Amino acid sequence: MSLEALGISPSDELIYRFFLRNPGTDATEVDRVVLERLVELRLLEVGSDGGVTAVGPQVAMERLIERRLDAVGSELRQVTAVLPSLLAEQSAGEPIELVERVEGVEQTQQRIWQASANVKDVLAMHPSRSRVDPRVRDRALAELRAGVRHRSIVHRSTLDNPQVAAYFHEIHRAGDRHRVIDEPIQLLLIFDRETAFVPIELDNPAAGALMIRQPGIIGTLIGLFEQAWSRAVDLEPDAADPSPVEKQVLVLLDRLGKDEVAARAMGVSVRTFRGYVADLMARLDAANRFQIGARAKERGWI
Repeated sequence: MSLEALGISPSDELIYRFFLRNPGTDATEVDRVVLERLVELRLLEVGSDGGVTAVGPQVAMERLIERRLDAVGSELRQVTAVLPSLLAEQSAGEPIELVERVEGVEQTQQRIWQASANVKDVLAMHPSRSRVDPRVRDRALAELRAGVRHRSIVHRSTLDNPQVAAYFHEIHRAGDRHRVIDEPIQLLLIFDRETAFVPIELDNPAAGALMIRQPGIIGTLIGLFEQAWSRAVDLEPDAADPSPVEKQVLVLLDRLGKDEVAARAMGVSVRTFRGYVADLMARLDAANRFQIGARAKERGWI
C-alpha cells in the first residue's frame, strides 16, 4: 500500500517510514528540503535536540486524508462555480460576464437579492454601517430560519451606532455567526462560494458594485475572508464557545501526533488528556479525531 494516492511521493514515503521505525534519529543525512516538506505536512516532528520522530500511522493517515479532501473540495468548488454561468448562458442565449459592473445602490441591492435566492452559505464583511434596512433584516432572519449558514465580520466601529449594534446582535443570536475586527476591512459579500460583490469604489458604496463569478477571483476573496475571520473575535462569547482547556486540546490535537507528547505539553496525564479528547468528541458529535478537527473548524473554533 502506497501513500502516493494521498500526495506523498515514493521517496518521501521512504523517509517517513524510516523515522517511523527509528524515532529520535538524527536527520543530518536527510535532504533538508524533503525534511522540511514532511514537517510542513505534519508527518515528522523535530525535537529540541534535533532528533526526528514520525507521527503515528493513524494520525498521519488522518492528516493526509484531510489535506487531500481539502484539495479535492477546492478543485470541485472551482469546477462547480462555472455551472451557474453555463446555465445562465443556456437560458439567455448569450455569453454571461464573469465580472459585471452594477451601477448604483438600488440596482446593486436588486442584483444581490437575485444572487442570494436559494443560497446555502453566505460570507460577509462590513467595514461600516450607518443604518439598518428593514428589508435586509427581514431577509437575513428568513434565511437563517431556513437553515442558510451565515458568517459575518464587522469592524468594531460599526458597534458605536446603537441601532446597528442591536441589529448585529439580533441576527447573531438568530444564527449568523459574527466576529469583530479592529483592523481595516472592505465591504464584501460571497454567496455559495460562487458569486461575490465588492464595491466599484472602495470608499463610495453608492457608486455600485462589481458582481464576480470568476472562480480564481472568488477563491482569492474567500482566502482573504478566512484570514480576517481567524484574526477576529466573537461578537458575543458564550458558553457555546470552547473553554480554554478545549482550545488547548484542539491545538495539541492539530499539531502533535502522540497523546503522550500532547499530555506532556499540557502538563496532564495521558489518561486525563484522552478524557478531554473524549469529551470533545461527545460535544462535537464526532466519530473520530479527524472529525473533531473538521467540526471545530466548521464552528470557527480553530
